[in-house]
Amino acid sequence: MIPKEKLKIAILDHSPDLGGAESAILTLLKNIDRSRFDVTVILPSQGTFSKTLEESNISTSIIHLPMGLIRLKRGRALQSFLVLFVFLFLLQFFLLNLCIYLKKNHFQLILTNSVKAHLFGSVAACLCSIPLVWRFHDILSSNDFSPILIKFITLFGKLFPKRIFAVSEITRDHLVKNGIQSKKINMIFNAIDHERFETKGDFRNIRDEYQIGDGVKLVGCIGRIIPQKGQKVLLSAVPGVLERHPETLFLIIGGIFLKEEAYRRELLEIIEKSGIEKRAKLTGFRSDIGNIIRSLDLVVLPSIAPEAFPLSILEAMSLGKAVIASNIGGVKEIIEDGVNGLLVEPNRPEQITQKIIYLFNHQEIYDTIGQRAREVVIQKYSLRNYVKLMEKACWEVAIRERKFESRSYS
Repeated sequence: MIPKEKLKIAILDHSPDLGGAESAILTLLKNIDRSRFDVTVILPSQGTFSKTLEESNISTSIIHLPMGLIRLKRGRALQSFLVLFVFLFLLQFFLLNLCIYLKKNHFQLILTNSVKAHLFGSVAACLCSIPLVWRFHDILSSNDFSPILIKFITLFGKLFPKRIFAVSEITRDHLVKNGIQSKKINMIFNAIDHERFETKGDFRNIRDEYQIGDGVKLVGCIGRIIPQKGQKVLLSAVPGVLERHPETLFLIIGGIFLKEEAYRRELLEIIEKSGIEKRAKLTGFRSDIGNIIRSLDLVVLPSIAPEAFPLSILEAMSLGKAVIASNIGGVKEIIEDGVNGLLVEPNRPEQITQKIIYLFNHQEIYDTIGQRAREVVIQKYSLRNYVKLMEKACWEVAIRERKFESRSYS
């Protein structure tokens, strides 16, 4: 028998736009047991994430956060006490409104889904006496964070969250390395709804949109337009591929993140100077990502900085696509080189060129890798298991903190 009382959860995220962390939490919310959980997502402004939540009939609330805080980059954040003072000054008004909203709506648990949300969510949870859990989707290292910010995140991680949900082994290992006790961390891998991606749709419109003939090979790079994703590296690999397979078309798929318009212009300049305008396109943000992946022959993730758990890899693998990815961060937890994908060293465009040509020239190997990739996603990254683990972990924290009168989750 399911208890009548629902667990009220507030999910905090600093980004109004869809990224990997937001897509993962969106997948959870689309499949969570709504007879047991009453969830509201709190965002700082309108964007593609808030729009998608509303279209999915998921409760959303906007509590405005100054754009200066939203755009503050990790590497520059909290590098001095002056920056810290300004950060706290701007944050206090947002925190006041957030606490009023949390108390007024009687939330029983707060789940934070981004680093900035971990920080301001910790303060709000403390002020409102509401149990807090972090869903940690990053790698806590100097590659991504300033030393002072690492210290703050570690301190907050020790003091405030009751549990931390790490999305990959490398995420967990770096949290522990920085001093957070392993017993406080739950390993809950990301997952995708592979059945939704497998739902057949009309993807001829992608080829029609870009006037792509049936004999053209399509290579896609999926992710936000930010330097860490390595789109420049892929563009450096394009001329070498075109020498052997001149009909190949490269699609760089993703929206601009915060203040990265200059980087987008840089990519366009590289395309123009390389003379590959007809063979490389920036599509911008696309909501029909499943259709686009189905139309691709190959997916490349040329990241130059570690990523905890890139969802675009799982999305491509679930559709039986061969993936070439940088051997960095959590990627090697997903891809076994030569078995269910191919790995290259970061910042090595010549390796990407070689791997693309190799797969184009060996269709049987491509097919085998794609089949194994799909099997791995279905077996290891089950949506049902992901949702159940998240539900159970949140439920148990609320009961343990005596914020929720119910029997154990089952």
